[in-house]
Amino acid sequence: MGGVRTNMSLPTMNDVRSCLNIRDFDNAPFYTNSTFSFRNALEGYDKPDGEAELDSSVNNLHNLVHSFLNGTSALSHSAANDPIFLVLHTFTDAIFDEWMRKSVPSNSSFPDEMAPIGHNRDYNMVPFFPPVTNEEIYVASDQLGYSYAIDLEATDGGFVFVLGSTLGGVFMGLLVLLLILVLYLQQRRKRGFEPLINAQFTNKKYTEEA
Repeated sequence: MGGVRTNMSLPTMNDVRSCLNIRDFDNAPFYTNSTFSFRNALEGYDKPDGEAELDSSVNNLHNLVHSFLNGTSALSHSAANDPIFLVLHTFTDAIFDEWMRKSVPSNSSFPDEMAPIGHNRDYNMVPFFPPVTNEEIYVASDQLGYSYAIDLEATDGGFVFVLGSTLGGVFMGLLVLLLILVLYLQQRRKRGFEPLINAQFTNKKYTEEA
């Protein structure tokens, strides 16, 4: 386990909205030091609004959550072993999907050259098989057969309402389970105790005649 970082807080919905307002998918040099790049801001190497992050030790959005969780989640070779990994990356994909719908970018906005190996438009994503190029997944989620229910452009109140509804559903489910348990215990109490074997015993000793 890594050291506990107490000066860190999770990204806010305002951070997410700032990222969604970035116009360009990516900018040269198409790396962690790119500015006003949606890709770089979403990954968390840049400020959520795309401005240059002068303090390289500070992470944002996706990277910030990994650092905040700490432990195995903060290590690239073991992060996928944490169950929260799937939730984080699904939400990150939901942000990307919202940006695709909002910006409606052309495929030409995805870098055609000069990006790191494997990150140009026509390069295949590895290690997936059959081969899939970056350009083929540069589409909204419904074109890939799925969609997200969350509205990232909603007001904070709307987001809290969705979150509250989800927690309320969980609470109601637990309440129903508790009610079923109480009814089950009452039924057992009414039936009384039934021994597995009906046998009668005497208090005579083995040395006495039966």
